[in-house]
Amino acid sequence: MDKETIKKEFVEISNNILNKYNEMDVVETISVMNMAAKTIFLGSLKVYNYEVIPNIMRDLEKELKGYGELVIRDQKVTPCCSPSYTHISFNVTIPN
Repeated sequence: MDKETIKKEFVEISNNILNKYNEMDVVETISVMNMAAKTIFLGSLKVYNYEVIPNIMRDLEKELKGYGELVIRDQKVTPCCSPSYTHISFNVTIPN
């Protein structure tokens, strides 16, 4: 599978998961790091409802783990002038 196809699938998977839990964020793109031996896809989601964070992380793991080595992290963010949210990031490493 080519990198652009994988990138589009990751955007679609991310947005489907956000929609499933009625989150207002939209993932527009996934970053791609090309290296000699591997390609790393980096994505991030903003989640405002703290109650659904474990479900979203579980769904991401379920949907993305078949592509390659997966790492998912979360971090609470409290901006000065907007609602607090949790930043969920993932990276998927696929050998070339």
